[in-house]
Amino acid sequence: MEAIRVLVLVMVVAGIWAAWMRSLFPGTWAHTFHTAHAEERSLLTQARRQLRTLDKDQRRAEKEASGLVKTEYERHEQRIGRLQREVALLQDPGRGTELGRLGGLVLYEHAVTTSMEGRLLPLHGLRARFDRGDRVHSLYLTRPDGGGDRAKFPHRPDPATSPQDTVRLFDEEEVRDFEMKINEAAAEEKVFRAGLAEQLARKREELAEARKDTTALTAAEQSHTDVRERHRTDPRRREALADLTAARSRWQDLTGRRPPR
Repeated sequence: MEAIRVLVLVMVVAGIWAAWMRSLFPGTWAHTFHTAHAEERSLLTQARRQLRTLDKDQRRAEKEASGLVKTEYERHEQRIGRLQREVALLQDPGRGTELGRLGGLVLYEHAVTTSMEGRLLPLHGLRARFDRGDRVHSLYLTRPDGGGDRAKFPHRPDPATSPQDTVRLFDEEEVRDFEMKINEAAAEEKVFRAGLAEQLARKREELAEARKDTTALTAAEQSHTDVRERHRTDPRRREALADLTAARSRWQDLTGRRPPR
C-alpha cells in the first residue's frame, strides 16, 4: 500500500509539472518536451529570466526609494508633532510631573493639590510654612494674594477617636522635609515662569521652521521620481523586452501558439 501511495504521489507531481511546462511552452507534446525543440525553449526561458531579473531589480530599487520617502515623511511629521506638544505644554503647563506626596498633599512640578477635595494651588508665588502643634503639625500654604490652605499632619493619637480607628501619625522631620520640598519646587517654578515667554517664543519659532524645512523629504521624493524615470527609459529593459518578443514570435511561428510572457 505504501508503494502505491508513493506511486500515486509521483504521478500527481509529474502531472502538475507537465501541465506547468505545457502552459509555458504551448504546442504539441514534442514542442514542449522533445530535444529537437530544446533551443527554442532555451531561448524563451533565457529571455523570460532576463526580463524577470530586471523587473525584480527595478521593483526593489523603487521600493527602497518609496520607503525612503515614507521614512522622511514620518520623520518630518514626528518632529512637528513633538514641537507642537512642547508648545502646547508651554502654553498650558498644567500640573506637571508628580514630585512627591505626604498625607493629603500631592506636590507636582507646577502645583500642589490639598485636602480630600483635591484643591489645586499653583506653585508660582506659593510659600509653605511649618507650624508645630501639640497633637497636629500643620503646613500653611500661602498664595501671593494671601489666600491658601492648611494641611494637617497628626503626630499624636486623638483621645476623642475610637481605639479601633487607625490614623497615620507623622513625625516633625518628614513634615519639615516636605515643607522644604514645596518651597524648593516653588523657587524652581518662579525661574520657569520668568523665562516662559521667551521659551515659548523660541519654541514657536522652531515649530515654524520645522514646518518649512522639507529639504530631506523633497530630496527623497525627487530621488523616487528619478528612479522611476530611469527605469522607464532603461535601454536594458527595452532590449530584454525585445528579446522576449522575438523569442515568443519564433515559438509562435514554430507551433502556431503564442506563449505567455
